[in-house]
Order: sequence, then structure tokens, then C-alpha cells
Amino acid sequence: MKVLIVGANGKVGTLLSGKFWGANDFSPVALIRDSRQQTKFTGIGVPAITGDLESGVSEFLPGLDAVIFTAGSGSKTGPDKTTDVDQNAAIRLMDDCEKQSVRRFIMISAIGADPNSESDRIQHYLRAKGVADARLRSSRLDYTILAPGTLIDEKGTGRIQASEKLPHHGFLPREDLASAIVETLRNHLTIRKTIQLVSGSEKIKSALAAVVGGGDLPPIA
Repeated sequence: MKVLIVGANGKVGTLLSGKFWGANDFSPVALIRDSRQQTKFTGIGVPAITGDLESGVSEFLPGLDAVIFTAGSGSKTGPDKTTDVDQNAAIRLMDDCEKQSVRRFIMISAIGADPNSESDRIQHYLRAKGVADARLRSSRLDYTILAPGTLIDEKGTGRIQASEKLPHHGFLPREDLASAIVETLRNHLTIRKTIQLVSGSEKIKSALAAVVGGGDLPPIA
């Protein structure tokens, strides 16, 4: 499966690139904004392409089997940039995937994402993600929305708690999110599902399978 990692230079994207490189059922391509970042990926055997997500990257979509949206404006930017990247660029990419017949789309969202979020702390971010998620749910794409709790840089445990609606907010190591993305692509019962993730006690593959009612299925060709 040929997979484009959008936002590959971010923390999750970097971890994901490494995991895909070590898996024989995926052929990853890293989308980066700055050509100077290229050696970071080619050094581990992952080809990298340079493109501006906000302007559109439709020229890179032909021949792909899946797109993973891990991009984000980052915590140091203002609300306008959040809207530009987390909402508008994501929606533009969905539109382009539909036009180019790239059906599989994995969106990295967040617990609490909602177009009408009233969060005191990150309201604009959760609203932008919520708008993008809503557009994805209305699309013709074979999507999965993975909505983690607060992401942390600790080493992954390989164990999570997953549900379509968790009863609480929690934390999740970025490494475990990267592993969950890989297992999501391997299980086509995750298509058209929104899955919330936090640290837990169940192995990632099993936790995802429990949410969607099965697992151990071949990846989408």
C-alpha cells in the first residue's frame, strides 16, 4: 500500500515514517514543506516530496492508495493559521483525494473536536478540527478519524483504551498514536469510523478490533 504522510516532519509524522519503513506491507512517501528536511527521511529509506499543503498538493496524489493527515499549524501560531492548515488545507486535500480517486484517508483529530466547541483553552483549534472532521464524514472517502487525547512525548507502551466515545479525556504517547495509525490501515473495518484513543491496558491491534467488531483483515489494495 502506497501511503502519503502529510505533515511528515512533525513528531507523529516522523515516528510514523519510521514504523512504515519497518513494515513490509507499506510503501510510505513523506510530504514535507522544506527540501532541507529531505535527508531526514531518505536516510531511513523513505522518499520525500516537497509541497505546500495550503496551496494544494494534488499533483502528488496519483498512484497513492492512502493519505494520512497528521499536519497541524502548531501551538505557536495564531487562530488564522489554525484555520488555514487544520481546517481549510485538510478540506482541500479531501476534495483533491475524491477527484484523484484516492479513497483511503486517515485523519488525526482530537478528543473534543467539534465545530461548536466551547473549550476554554483550545476552542479555535477544536472548532477547526471539528469542521474538517464533519466534511470528511460527509465525503465519499473511506475515512477513519483517530481522535487521541493529549499527546505526550513519552515512550509508547503499545497499549491503549479505544472507543467511539470515551467516558474521559486522557493522554497518549505519540509513538502509540503512530502505531495505531498503522494498525488502522491494516483493518478495513475501521473505515467510516471515528475512534477516540488514550493510554490504556489493551494491545493496540486488539483495542481497535474491539471497537469495530473485528480485525486481522488484509490491508486495502
